[in-house]
Amino acid sequence: MAKKSETPVNDKTRKPTAKKTFSLDDFRKKVGAPVMESKPLVWIPIDDGLKQATGMPGVPKGYVTLFRGYSNTGKSTALMRAIVNAQKAGDFVIIIDTENNIDEGNKRLTSMGFDWGGNYLLVNNKYLLDNYGIVQDKNRKEASIEDMAKAVYDFLDAQKSGQLPFDVFIGIDSIGTLNCIKTIDAQEKDTSDNNMWNAGAYEKAFMSLLNNTIPNTRKVDSEYTTTIAAVQKIWYDSMNKVVKHKGGETFFFGSRLIYHFGGIITHGTRRVTATSKGRDLNYGFENKVNIAKNHVDGEWGGISLEGKIISTPTGFIYGDKESENAYKKANILYFRNKFEDDSLTADDIEFKSKAMDNDGNVSFEDELIDRVDTETGEIRD
Repeated sequence: MAKKSETPVNDKTRKPTAKKTFSLDDFRKKVGAPVMESKPLVWIPIDDGLKQATGMPGVPKGYVTLFRGYSNTGKSTALMRAIVNAQKAGDFVIIIDTENNIDEGNKRLTSMGFDWGGNYLLVNNKYLLDNYGIVQDKNRKEASIEDMAKAVYDFLDAQKSGQLPFDVFIGIDSIGTLNCIKTIDAQEKDTSDNNMWNAGAYEKAFMSLLNNTIPNTRKVDSEYTTTIAAVQKIWYDSMNKVVKHKGGETFFFGSRLIYHFGGIITHGTRRVTATSKGRDLNYGFENKVNIAKNHVDGEWGGISLEGKIISTPTGFIYGDKESENAYKKANILYFRNKFEDDSLTADDIEFKSKAMDNDGNVSFEDELIDRVDTETGEIRD
């Protein structure tokens, strides 16, 4: 049998294959994905009462935060406190008031420390209609969801171009108040409309803003940071046993931090009365608050605490006697003015809470409890 021919190998002339070195930085540059670090996390405080109840410092800058719940649970109070403290921190504050509850010089914001001579812009429905709605359609009579989104994008463009050289805080009260253009047109023409139109409009107009535009301002290559905090009412879908949001779920999904005020199936709120020397002053509302969602980066991420608070005209009181007494002492001048008694002391004031029905009225049963004579069992007039 013939032997197979073998090709001689010259080991002296063979060159080893050079190993390729991998550079992560070079690869990132080649594919256009350089490392982009985030700025250090900064918090806009709300107040100590809310921090004690939830464990959270306030509103994280460069994020979207949602205050949600039923009526009279403290949502707008939290937003107003954040607005005031954002301005004090040096942010340019843009208040988007779609419920038309805030006028220039608003007394409640003033009592919280808002500076009406400072940097701010008040945007209401008339502003949106005049600057956006009528520009698109001269016959438009109502501001729309799309108008609000365009306004926010314009403010961000002004910030990026240097026309608005500040960190910007945008406070929205509230999501779910405005209708979309399609709904407005249907109502004006007296034709049928669909609630899903508004939900779809919020998603189309705001989803990219919430998921991309705002988070990108946290990066170190963004000179300024933009923060959004919004209020949104809820309702309970008993069939599917889930919380739903007025106006749709876009802000629920787009928010990275959500404060939930009150209950789930009902508002779970009690009216708080300040009582002194036989006289009553309806002073606030008592309910629970918790963190329903927390996707904030860093050491604060994932925290979810629940506590009891009292929502007052100027902020929150953590629901324990020590905090209540400290609050009464700090605000004794307010109570002296309201009760018209200059000799009033904190010890003269007692906080009482009464159950409320779904319409915000003190329940009949709770009124009876307050009127029962503990000695005789008779109901007092």
